[in-house]
Amino acid sequence: MTLTIHREEDEQRQLTLKVEVAESRVQQAMKETARKLAKDIRVPGFRQGRAPYNVIVRRFGADALRAEAVEELVPVIFEEVIAEANVAEDMYGQPSLKHMEISPLNLEFVIPLSPIVTLGDYRAIRKEIEPIEIADAAVEEELERIQNQHQKLETVERPAELGDVVTLRGTGVLTPQPQEEVAEEAEVVAEETVAEEEETAVSDAEPTDDETTNDDFDEDLVDEEDDEVIFDEVRRDFLLDSQKVFPGTPFVENLVGLSAGEDTEFSFVFPEDYEEESLVGREITFHLSVIEVKDREVPAIDDELAKLNGRFETLDELREGLRKDLHEQAEQQATDDLAEAFIDDLLVDAAMVYPPAAVELEIDEFVNNFKQQISRSGWDFQDFMRLQAQTEDDLREGFRESADKRLKRRLVMRQMILDEKITIEQEDVDAALEERLSRFGDNEELKIGMREYFTQGQGFEMLSGQILNDKVNGRIRAIVTGTAPDLAVLAAAETVDEDEEE
Repeated sequence: MTLTIHREEDEQRQLTLKVEVAESRVQQAMKETARKLAKDIRVPGFRQGRAPYNVIVRRFGADALRAEAVEELVPVIFEEVIAEANVAEDMYGQPSLKHMEISPLNLEFVIPLSPIVTLGDYRAIRKEIEPIEIADAAVEEELERIQNQHQKLETVERPAELGDVVTLRGTGVLTPQPQEEVAEEAEVVAEETVAEEEETAVSDAEPTDDETTNDDFDEDLVDEEDDEVIFDEVRRDFLLDSQKVFPGTPFVENLVGLSAGEDTEFSFVFPEDYEEESLVGREITFHLSVIEVKDREVPAIDDELAKLNGRFETLDELREGLRKDLHEQAEQQATDDLAEAFIDDLLVDAAMVYPPAAVELEIDEFVNNFKQQISRSGWDFQDFMRLQAQTEDDLREGFRESADKRLKRRLVMRQMILDEKITIEQEDVDAALEERLSRFGDNEELKIGMREYFTQGQGFEMLSGQILNDKVNGRIRAIVTGTAPDLAVLAAAETVDEDEEE
């Protein structure tokens, strides 16, 4: 036996394997290395590849030969150690070589092991599920959005009227608050920020593109150097509708009657019922220039608008379609919210142990996603980091807390899936595949291509991931409403399936 292995597991699910390698194994490796070297060099007095071992040792030195032999031997020994220690299936991430003594050859490997998670009595969790209702006002708002998509704008040489679109340049500056009000507001904001961070639900698609972009956000709206400037625009269009632009204020009426090229200055106080609470009671002063006035024409909300949408023939069909879309969106949001709240409850009573390497893997994912976002923005990552005066280590530390939170959420969900015996069967895949293919109607060529996509590689992963997600959400709903199948029944069914497979 050429290997002697000592095992030691710590409290963080890290297995240390201390390996003593027999000297005979090292000597044999040195001879094999010497034979390889002899083939590549010429030694005076010997044919190429025929120089004796002791000559090669003198030529390269025993220490150098040993070092090269050990470098080739370590990966081989590692594979043998993993097999002999029987830990391959329990590894979680990449092992590391923590320590090595070259003579005699002693190795110390640290292997992160799979986390251990124990859930509390989550089957006792109950939540009230409110029925989803779509208000008529929401449907009308969607109709108006579609109507606006088909608007026609024409520059006019006249004073602005209600319903026009004006292009503005200028600033809006809040009057400074008394110092005591600022301090009180800062304290409230700080408390809210901490609460939001504690309640943040990080999904498996963790900082994705959606988390770092917002189509409605304008980077010029906020001046980082002076938080009293809430409006700072070089060129921005505004619809002169007092219900939509700074509602409840005289902003729009101060612009009506102005023509292109004219300037204006006005102030007002945000009303008590203003939607943005931080602005309630604050005075603001605008300095604006009108760049352009445009007449706005929108189609009527009728059957012709429905046809413009492309999916419907009548206004009633369009309204019904929009209501259905809104219902599906609300249903999905409610499902996501329920899942996040359920995970919060799981975390309360869960006990878990995981290796530090598990957090590092999560951080790797955060960093890789961040690098992709930077690249898509047209930046070189290293240039961006230099501009921020940060190193990649700084970036990793910045992600550590979020990575740890996300890891815990993933682990409790993974354990819940295991405890609930939730699996994906072939019939699940077949049904989901047929449902997706049915969306392509009679386009057989497209169906063939999509069938191939969804049955292998990334497409299959996406499909199976959605199936599992749907099953998990369904089980969560059943648990919180007290209608979930008995765990004993699920365990018995799993045993029957295993017996049939054997």
